[in-house]
Amino acid sequence: MLSRLFLVPTLLLVGITTIAIGAPVAETIKVIEAVKIPQMESNITLNRRVIQGVAECTDPRFPNLRYSTCLTQQVIRAICASADNSGAVAPSNTVCSPDTTCEAFETFEGKSFALCLEEGVAEVYRGYMGKDLCKTYEMKGITEGMATLSVNAFDSNQQPALIPSISISSENQYGSTSNANNFALVVNTKNKKKVKVCLKMKTAVTKLITSVFFCFLNGAYSSKN
Repeated sequence: MLSRLFLVPTLLLVGITTIAIGAPVAETIKVIEAVKIPQMESNITLNRRVIQGVAECTDPRFPNLRYSTCLTQQVIRAICASADNSGAVAPSNTVCSPDTTCEAFETFEGKSFALCLEEGVAEVYRGYMGKDLCKTYEMKGITEGMATLSVNAFDSNQQPALIPSISISSENQYGSTSNANNFALVVNTKNKKKVKVCLKMKTAVTKLITSVFFCFLNGAYSSKN
């Protein structure tokens, strides 16, 4: 069966910086600005390139996309199912353009999907690990009552960088993961609500410079078979 992905037309990325009042130290809050992307209609299958940077299944023997992840900062790895529904699968790679970075999300049903997005616009942190940090963002442009959030980390060799702990909280909703380079979460939220992203990196073993990205989509995505 073909896997279908229903996408919303607006991608939200880290944008303009403002200052929120705090005590005793003021907290820097980044406001989220909306970046438009072409809309994927509900009858478009995942393995069709409708927008730049969508994973494809190029082998005609394995045409049906099951899910996709970030193999590296510049490569999407798709897992593709056979045409005869035998259960066999095969990988297929899509290379991102040089000015983009791979970001992995989750559908409402928990399936992973990856996109190549513009480089640098959603960078949360860049530097050596060995510190813990939290950053708060104001989510602007939410119209669907939900948002799909994602954190992705890569080292200076463009390989996935394991973060000891990644957590995301928004109002009374919270999620976390350990020893991973990616964490995605779907939350119920409204326009201009805040979300906090926390990274615990003090116990990280890598000596390479690490870049951590945060981005999210307006609404929730759904995959259907």
